[in-house]
Amino acid sequence: MVAFGRELCLLAAMSRFVAAPFCLALSIFQSLTASTQEAASLHTLPDYTVTATGLNQPKQRVPFAVSTIGLEQIQQATTQLSLDEPLQTVPGVFVLNPYNYAQDSRISIRGFGARANFGIRGVRLIADGIPATTPDGQGSVDAVDLGSTERIEVLRGPASAIYGAASGGVILLESESGPVDPFLETRWTTGSDALLQGQLKAGGQYADLNYLMNGTYLDYGGYRDHSETENRRLNAKFQYALTADSTLTALVNRIDIPVQNDPGGLTLQEALADRTQARQRNLDYNSGESVDQTTLGLRYEHRLAEPHRIELKTYTVQRDFANRLPFETGGQVSFQRDFWGLGGQYRFAAETVEAAVGFNYDLQQDDRANYDNLNGDRGDLSLQQDEEIENLGLFAVGSYTLFDALTVSAALRHDFIDYAVDDHFLADGDDSGQRRFDQTSPMAGVIWEFVPSAALYANVARSFETPTSTELANPNGGGFNPDLDPQVATSYEIGLKGSGTWFSDRALRYELVAFHIDIEDSIVPYELVTDPGRDYFRNAGRSERDGVEAGLQVELLDGLMLDLSYTWSDFEYTEFIADGTDYSGNQLPGIPEHFANFQLNYRHPSGFFTRWNTRYTGSLQADDANTTTVDASTVSDLRIGWLAEHGNWTFEPYLGLNNVFDEFYFANIRINAFGGRYYEPAPERNMYAGIRLRYTFR
Repeated sequence: MVAFGRELCLLAAMSRFVAAPFCLALSIFQSLTASTQEAASLHTLPDYTVTATGLNQPKQRVPFAVSTIGLEQIQQATTQLSLDEPLQTVPGVFVLNPYNYAQDSRISIRGFGARANFGIRGVRLIADGIPATTPDGQGSVDAVDLGSTERIEVLRGPASAIYGAASGGVILLESESGPVDPFLETRWTTGSDALLQGQLKAGGQYADLNYLMNGTYLDYGGYRDHSETENRRLNAKFQYALTADSTLTALVNRIDIPVQNDPGGLTLQEALADRTQARQRNLDYNSGESVDQTTLGLRYEHRLAEPHRIELKTYTVQRDFANRLPFETGGQVSFQRDFWGLGGQYRFAAETVEAAVGFNYDLQQDDRANYDNLNGDRGDLSLQQDEEIENLGLFAVGSYTLFDALTVSAALRHDFIDYAVDDHFLADGDDSGQRRFDQTSPMAGVIWEFVPSAALYANVARSFETPTSTELANPNGGGFNPDLDPQVATSYEIGLKGSGTWFSDRALRYELVAFHIDIEDSIVPYELVTDPGRDYFRNAGRSERDGVEAGLQVELLDGLMLDLSYTWSDFEYTEFIADGTDYSGNQLPGIPEHFANFQLNYRHPSGFFTRWNTRYTGSLQADDANTTTVDASTVSDLRIGWLAEHGNWTFEPYLGLNNVFDEFYFANIRINAFGGRYYEPAPERNMYAGIRLRYTFR
């Protein structure tokens, strides 16, 4: 901890590349916020309380970069097909692959998660308090139900001190609660590429029981050949007030995905010739997957004598998974997963002090089998093993207001993570083995509200990312690789954030953040000459990440809101040698140096609303060698709708136009893909239309 404390002084060094913008921002925003002290605003933005820091704190008093997204941004007139829609306004968050459901969206926060070949790595997902990230760090969004999601919080930057492994960033999703008056709602969307989505939602309050249930059906042909998906999803939340001080919440999530096909990556020449085609090898092997998953959770909250409260939770996830990969040997993977956990925390919240201590315990058990893929048919068994991953985390987090304007925060967590594999397929030797990782993760921050509506903050944090059970394969024989260690990141951040009013007392919110991250023991893949085609992993890299994130929300006219965000990323390998090639000095692939988002939202008192969104993505590298550069793109989308109420009925027809100017761009880049097959083309101009109908029982 002494060494960690000394690192706080390095924050000052960051001023070399952020001093000018911060000084300019301070001079502008101090004059703006000073005027707000003279008169109360008639037009204000919501003053959110955030929980992503482990405490319930006003967003303005948190010394970390936290973004919040509300229900309208998530649900209104959106397709609800991917998290990229609500996350596009958040600086520092970059999402690829929203249209290949077999590979899942690739979400990265400040570069964490960018190296994932499938699923989500380095970013922790939590839905209604239940982790959607397994103990070994693999995350998935296929169970996320945007149709009943009320709120999303994004903590940008390392947060292992609160959430444990794979917490380079955190995304918290919270489902809707039922309103006082019961309702029944249906929503239907149809559009280009054989899109059909139906939704049925009900919620309300009955005595001490609050409930909300949402069922969704999706049948989507996809823009590219062999990109079909079909899924059925149920999400339900029941909250029962046991007493005036105690609440029990039950959570149910069910997904059935019989079809999620994978069209694969193309070369640039193939993409230019026909952007809708699938890779022939993916067609030959019928690449795709199916998923069946049930999640159950219980959360108990009890308010003791003020200011004390406790929270307990438990959950279980059962997941059946099967896929077909585009090669023969071991090309069909299936597993049955049992994942359960429990957690608890005690929280103290007084006027100047807030603190929490707690624990999390997770156990993941996989019964895994691999078979040969014979052109889509199941062949001989090539692997059969039981895998077990166990994680116990103990944490403490606190916040203390020294003066009215100065607050310090700190968190500390220790994780014990055990891996075990029991090999039942011994024809190629016994690969059974065990590994244990112990990691301590600290975090500290301070925030100074130099005027009532603007604050400067700084923080330093350390996070870690353990290798997955697959990455722990031993190149020298059976069991786990004894030389592969977790990746460790140390982050330094300074920021300015505030809210207030400007011309004619119109609402204003802003943030400006700069960060520097040192990555040690980066986990990188390599191949053996004696075992071509199979990836092994080692700690062979160091990298540095410098970045600036800026966000602005401003009311231009009555009902017209402007939302701007910009991210600059300079992510570089400082030490990386693989297979005799030195990549030191190269840019990390998969992350553009510049990306920005421009969004206009207009809402008329008559109920008419529209949203225009333009997303700029700068050029990026497709491989570690930086030999292939993907061109920049600018993509615009339009949403139009009308919200009307008549008696007990609510009507909301809507229309969406994606890629308005028919930009040729790529929805995903497959990092370091063999044979130059980096590219997954995005759809050309496409549209959808739908209607939402709600009846409220009054």
